[in-house]
Amino acid sequence: MSKYKDCSKEKLLEIIKQQDKELQEPKKYGLFWDKEKVIENVVVDCENNLPVLKRIKNKEIKTNDSEDNILIEGDNYHALNVLNYTHRNKIDVIYIDPPYNTGNKTEWKYNDKYIDKNDGYRHSKWLNMMEKRLLIAKRLIKSGGSIFISIGDDEHANLRLLCNRVFGEENFITNISRIAKTASNKGKFFAPSCDYILLYTKRSEELND
Repeated sequence: MSKYKDCSKEKLLEIIKQQDKELQEPKKYGLFWDKEKVIENVVVDCENNLPVLKRIKNKEIKTNDSEDNILIEGDNYHALNVLNYTHRNKIDVIYIDPPYNTGNKTEWKYNDKYIDKNDGYRHSKWLNMMEKRLLIAKRLIKSGGSIFISIGDDEHANLRLLCNRVFGEENFITNISRIAKTASNKGKFFAPSCDYILLYTKRSEELND
C-alpha cells in the first residue's frame, strides 16, 4: 500500500472508481498484457517526422527496364509507414520474420535497449512492438491478401492470440511447422527441431481456392 500513501483523497477515489469499473466489466477470453508506458522512439519519430524514401542509384539492382520492384533498407516501422501512404490495400502477400524473443541478449532491441530473458516485461514489450506493426501490415494487405509470420516456441502462443485480435480468428488459415537447423528454444529436456509460420488472411471469404 506504500505506493498510495502520498495520494490525495480525490486521487484515491479516482483509483477506486476505476478498479470498481474493471471488476464490474464482463471478462472476455483473449490476450492481455502491460501496455507500454514509454512509447517506442521510432514511433515518436514517425509521429513528428514523415518518413521519406531516398533513392540510392549506386545500390540499384536492375535486370531489365522494369520499375516495379523496390528494395527498402531501414527500420521496419519506418518502411511500413512509408508503404502505408503508397501501397494501402494493394499488397497480395506479406512475409515477416520478427525477433523470436528467446532471451538472447543481442537478439532484439526495444527503445534502444537489448531485451534479455531476465526482463520481467520482455513478453509485453514484444507484444507492444508486434501489435503496432501488424496493425499497419493489415492496412497494406488487399482484401484477399495474406500474411505469413515466422515464429519460434517462445512467442508462438502469444502471436497466435495477437493475430486473432488483429486479423480476426476467422481469418486464421493454418499453422505451418517448419524443420529448422537451429531451433529458437534449445529446451532443458528436448531440443525442438522446428519453428512455425502462422498464416492469416485479411478476409477469408475472398480467398481463391
